[in-house]
Amino acid sequence: MPAMNFDQALRAERWHALTLGIAGMSSGANASRLRTARRVWDGYEAYSQKVYDSQIWTYDPDPQPSFCLYPLIQAAGSIQRVVDAPDFAAEVLQDLGRGYREEIVSDEDGTRWERFRPTINGYRAAARETAHIRAQLQLHGLIPPRPRGQAVAYGFLPPRDEPLGELGIEPPF
Repeated sequence: MPAMNFDQALRAERWHALTLGIAGMSSGANASRLRTARRVWDGYEAYSQKVYDSQIWTYDPDPQPSFCLYPLIQAAGSIQRVVDAPDFAAEVLQDLGRGYREEIVSDEDGTRWERFRPTINGYRAAARETAHIRAQLQLHGLIPPRPRGQAVAYGFLPPRDEPLGELGIEPPF
């Protein structure tokens, strides 16, 4: 399978976006994946600048890169290191659009910034999607299978900019 470009990585399913079209778990595959990830990141930055330059509204647009692109670069192209990271499930939660975020809301009460926190349903959806991603990667031979009976723990780290006392609900796993 050929290496992906920015557009392909943006449209790919999450597990496939992690591969960037490069199969294998070897150090050579990781190096090739890292080179591709950097090329895709350059494509993302060019796209982001184009969107920003063409924006006419009063807020800054925030186009997102493909799924886990920056963590993949930090992990030197190793998919195993990305999916084993303590905040991988939180990355999935954010990519699903169910993570912590602030949005400007304009309605009959006026215009204001509102905070949205993850709900228990968001955490459950992220845990299901994380399990699906792991299963697809294992099925395609991109990460080794877990030993039978070994539990998988999903870590949801709090947002960096929110005080710990204001978090609300805790995930049940």
